[in-house]
Amino acid sequence: MIVLRAIGNFFVRIWKWIKETAWVQPLLIVGLIFGIIFSIPSIVKGFESLADKINSSETYYHNFQVSLVDGEKSKADQLVENILDVQESSGTSKYGDKFFLAFVSDSCATCKSAKEGFETLQNNFAKYVKDTSVPFKMYTIFADEVTSDTTTIKSAFVQFLDRQAYFFEQAAGAGEASQYFLNNKLNESDLEALASADEDDFLTPTILLIDYTDEAHGISEVMFSVSGDNKAQKAELLADCWQHTGDFAMKE
Repeated sequence: MIVLRAIGNFFVRIWKWIKETAWVQPLLIVGLIFGIIFSIPSIVKGFESLADKINSSETYYHNFQVSLVDGEKSKADQLVENILDVQESSGTSKYGDKFFLAFVSDSCATCKSAKEGFETLQNNFAKYVKDTSVPFKMYTIFADEVTSDTTTIKSAFVQFLDRQAYFFEQAAGAGEASQYFLNNKLNESDLEALASADEDDFLTPTILLIDYTDEAHGISEVMFSVSGDNKAQKAELLADCWQHTGDFAMKE
């Protein structure tokens, strides 16, 4: 009974205070309105920041990432080793009949530029590619990924370069044999840097086309940027790379 009386007295006091201070309510309402008005720019900025992050090149490339986690057992190592195995033994690819493999980084301005082309090609694949029986596919490896294997001396990616030196030699060789190189669209110094797999010279993006269809069998094209005045032109260039047409056209 005492407890019930105490609870009742509490609500009586609350009600009395509300009645006696009713004049405060309009001020509170006005203050609330102004608070909402002044917070709108911050809210808008927050949504814009979120939208920028969603549409960023880093977010886009992360959708296709194969990680360096677990060192020599990593998904990235498994991918490049399978590429070499299939290329040299005519085996079966675990990753698809044709795909881009792009080495990128979060702070790479050229990667951001290339993203427009990749995204446009992916979203409008039938517009840019004649044969869509082999769908668009891409894998990315981040040169600045930090894993538990990262040390103060060697990053996870540098350790990956050391392990997979032969893969990068083969990639550079494919680039030098490509029509794209013969059409003077690749610098020999860039291919030499790729072959050396040296952390100080490695370029991002480094874009490889892995193709097991028709005459191609493995690493078939190499690019270090995606040129074009707009996203449509960049998509067209990547489509030419995908189809081995235009500057990438294979010799008869």
